[in-house]
Amino acid sequence: MQEEYGLDPLPRYEEPPESENRTPELFKKYPLIMVSGRRSSVYFHSEHRNIPWLRECDPYPLVEVHPSVARELGLEDGEWCWIENDRGKIKRKVKIDPGIHPKTVSVPHGWWLPEVKERKGNSYFAAWDINCNLLIPNGTQSSSGYGGGAYKTTLVRLRKIRDGE
Repeated sequence: MQEEYGLDPLPRYEEPPESENRTPELFKKYPLIMVSGRRSSVYFHSEHRNIPWLRECDPYPLVEVHPSVARELGLEDGEWCWIENDRGKIKRKVKIDPGIHPKTVSVPHGWWLPEVKERKGNSYFAAWDINCNLLIPNGTQSSSGYGGGAYKTTLVRLRKIRDGE
């Protein structure tokens, strides 16, 4: 395989494209690691969010935050906040979770809001406002083209939504 494709057949560790070690200046600006791999038991990726009884089970696009981080940022359980980086910002509802690592926030993927009707300019059911894919860098897969992008290692910060935002 190595001769034919120029790829090492053995696995190896590579530092994520954004991290405390690889991009320390960016980490100072965005000190939290966003993971977006948690799955909801009632949805299949982005499907079924328009089924009312499923939305009753899992009604909001959440961000799971360690209590110490929420306290430091002045965020309360159940309030909306911004998650942002240089690629953009999204809104999520805070869920305080003592089981998550303090350097990490969990942002379930695939969110859109069927109740938000299309507006002028193709809002895509608020996906541009809440979908975490907006924050994930492109072109971060391995040199072989396989493997996912940085959807479990993207650097972000949380910010309380101020009146009028």
